[in-house]
Amino acid sequence: MSPSETEEKASELFELRQSERRDLDRKRAYLRGDPELTWLPANTPRELQALARMSRVNLCELAVKATSQQMFVDGYTSENKAGASQVWRQWQSNRWDRKQIGVNRAIGGYGVAYGIALPSDSSDTAVMRALSPRQITVAYGDDDDWPDYGLEMRPDKTWRLVDEENVYKMRRTTRGRRSSDGKRSITFEYVEETPHEQDVCPVVRYLAEEDLDDPVRGDVEAVMPLQDQINLITFHLLVAEHYGAHGRKIFIGQMVEQLEEQLRASASSSLTVRAKPSDFDVKEVSQVQLDGFIDSRESAVRYMSALSQTPTHELLGNLANISAEALVESKESNARKVRERQIIVGEGHEQLLGQAGRLVGVEVDPGARVRWKPTLDQRAMRFVELLGTIAGKLGVPKKALWHELPFSDDTIKEWEEMAEEQAAAAPPPPQREQQDQPEGDQRNNLAAV
Repeated sequence: MSPSETEEKASELFELRQSERRDLDRKRAYLRGDPELTWLPANTPRELQALARMSRVNLCELAVKATSQQMFVDGYTSENKAGASQVWRQWQSNRWDRKQIGVNRAIGGYGVAYGIALPSDSSDTAVMRALSPRQITVAYGDDDDWPDYGLEMRPDKTWRLVDEENVYKMRRTTRGRRSSDGKRSITFEYVEETPHEQDVCPVVRYLAEEDLDDPVRGDVEAVMPLQDQINLITFHLLVAEHYGAHGRKIFIGQMVEQLEEQLRASASSSLTVRAKPSDFDVKEVSQVQLDGFIDSRESAVRYMSALSQTPTHELLGNLANISAEALVESKESNARKVRERQIIVGEGHEQLLGQAGRLVGVEVDPGARVRWKPTLDQRAMRFVELLGTIAGKLGVPKKALWHELPFSDDTIKEWEEMAEEQAAAAPPPPQREQQDQPEGDQRNNLAAV
């Protein structure tokens, strides 16, 4: 693109970014446990405002973590083993064992995250970066796999525009001008461009789910109303605790002013009021019962658990009276969610690793796939026992089942190398005596049989 075209395209994407920003910032607030208290009147006393701030119970973040903390890629397989090893080196050298955690959290929080693969100064290393939708704005055309353009704001407040040929360095300006068609204000200046040596815009999109009709929402947006309910119920609970958890006495009569002076001046538990019985009365208000508030909040938490497919005991923090079998069953819904998301996110990892491999001279293998690290729980142990049964009863070679075990590719590779070393060091099996017998003796043995 020409410098003027890059400036217009960057300004167009910036307008799109501004339109998305409010929604993304709102999700970010819920993810951080700091949503706006829209139900609190502006003239609320400071004491109640403090209680309202304390009433925010951040369960959205916990719902996101319940899924993201079970999704860790620890291997990459391809028919080209040498190429797969080189591609996996890009993952390791770019510290994506750590960066994938941020990708998973962004996917759960916003419904989408991005990765970008660019060349580096070294011919055998690519640069892979992870980006949230608050950092990059992407525009797609007819191709759902690769975007047409991407506008990224770097941590140093500089801007980059990416298309299928180059990375353009841009500068934001305060003086604007109108575009050639007069429809848009141009607020970017072209600085320089660098080829990225790829035939596509190398931005990969990670989605939380696949929906052919509606935009993907993620884990947070679906439970925002329930998070507001929980915060409001907690606020009512704190108000009831603060003002009504203890019994109170109400003094009615003409001597109230005298009584107030005694209360301010004395720390004694006994008070003397000079008044006729007909002029003074004391009524006691019992403490507020909190069970209803607690039950109501627990009910809202259970609805959030069902809607977000998060185990209820993780949101309530209650493991009492739960058997091992019931605990496994309570995690089944979340396990289905994790398996579905691994399929969707795994495609994104394979797409990004394919581009990183292409930058270092490895052809993209359409059959390549990433390996997810299984969690070692009771279901995993039962799976290991099942593999042992398959090997014993069906005669499947044990080594053929090693890659199905819940261990990393590096660990299994070490096992294979050790098995080869043991096989090479083992003495040859002794030959059967029958093979050493003369031919006549062998015929005699066969005749005897």
